[in-house]
Amino acid sequence: MKRLKPELPRAIYEFPDGQLRLVNWKEIPPMELGNWAGLHGEMETELIVCREVTGSKMTVVGRSVFFPGAYHDPHFHLHAEEVLWCLSGKGVTGGGDKEYLLTPGDIQFAPVGEIHWLRNPFNEPLEFIWIYSGVAMPQESGYATPDLFETAMAVMKRGEIPK
Repeated sequence: MKRLKPELPRAIYEFPDGQLRLVNWKEIPPMELGNWAGLHGEMETELIVCREVTGSKMTVVGRSVFFPGAYHDPHFHLHAEEVLWCLSGKGVTGGGDKEYLLTPGDIQFAPVGEIHWLRNPFNEPLEFIWIYSGVAMPQESGYATPDLFETAMAVMKRGEIPK
């Protein structure tokens, strides 16, 4: 993966295989999301930790920004747990038959096989870090999309803002 050369308050480090790695998300070019199933609207994502960037064998860490109106359909992962940590902005996250307001500092945990989703109905960008445990690349997570999730889709489509 080609690294960017941003202005950082430190050197950009190169590490030989088998050593600790220090990576700043600003060094990583955004992913080409293309037609990734279940993602809608304007968004930006960097894969910070994964097999291709750091040689990870069991963890994926990414940074994403969902611009106003962007959303991720209900989905689940067959092979990975997912953690989402809100850094800035607000969003609405859901699981089961409920939705919750996501604000800076909030952390959402989705166990393997649990349906969850995220949307940004607000007028400001939503920035967050996401982590998959148990896999080294996102496509290994066993990502499954919403065709079978009528309940979750109905809750999300109500579009209400939780309190």
